[in-house]
Amino acid sequence: MKPFLLPILGIILTGAFFNTNATNIGSKAPKLQIQHWIKGNPVDINKADEKKIHVIEFWATWCGPCRTSIPHLTELQKKYKNKGVTIIGITDEQKQTVERFVRRQGKQMEYTVAIEKGDSMSQSYMRAFGQTGIPSAFVVDQKDRIVWVGHPMNGLDEVIDRLVKGTFDLTAEIAKEKAQVRLQQLSVQYWERLVEGEKNDQTKKIGDELLALVKNNAEVSCNIAWAVLTDESVKYRDLDFARAAAKAAFEVSGGNQPQIIDTYALALFESGEIEEAIKLQKKALSLASDQQEKVQLKKSLDRFQAAKKQKK
Repeated sequence: MKPFLLPILGIILTGAFFNTNATNIGSKAPKLQIQHWIKGNPVDINKADEKKIHVIEFWATWCGPCRTSIPHLTELQKKYKNKGVTIIGITDEQKQTVERFVRRQGKQMEYTVAIEKGDSMSQSYMRAFGQTGIPSAFVVDQKDRIVWVGHPMNGLDEVIDRLVKGTFDLTAEIAKEKAQVRLQQLSVQYWERLVEGEKNDQTKKIGDELLALVKNNAEVSCNIAWAVLTDESVKYRDLDFARAAAKAAFEVSGGNQPQIIDTYALALFESGEIEEAIKLQKKALSLASDQQEKVQLKKSLDRFQAAKKQKK
């Protein structure tokens, strides 16, 4: 299995590729329900100046990824402090625990920190948007709308920058979120059908729609193609789909990434196009730089060439 492809492949196949409830993007931000303000001045986002932008981040002192994101949030707050951006860290822990943690963080945690009242905010934000893990950040725009939900280390900077510059397109963002949710649904449906061995028109229809969504993303296309070609749980290997997805990944990537070329070569080989598979596998081998990668690519090349001899 391709090491660099494993994380995304695992996410797709477990049905957790995207968690955001896209139907809620653009909705009015629920009122902040705060028990204690630990650091910074109290904030009322519903009465805030229309030009204000708020980032509401759910975190906990015991959460490793949350601690990793703290310095990043501090840098964002410093960068946009005078541009109408306020970052608020929300937790549900005991006051003494949070106060001690914030005190120890010192200047590394230079943004507003608060403790929610009960689980009111966890319900109205986290659960309402399908978020099951922390840290999770919610961006509220100048018109008091939740316009983005995600990991604070993955895309938050860009969203804030576009909101500050006035280039953020909410309509486009909603469409993007809906497409991501649809991708999750199709990935699960398609995979279940392959595992059950359902070779029929409905499987093809789902596969065609899935391919249309991923064909411009080389890594995701390659992931799915590789899974269809190699996963032992698959009873119906949809070679037409795998070849189309692998070809799309090859073309989008520029045809110069060994792992993607390897996948396309395997798709061609399994489809009976042995000569072309050998040609591409040789190219993949010539482009590889890692020794372990070269060994694996060479094994596949040897298998292709052996099959060619047997065919003769």
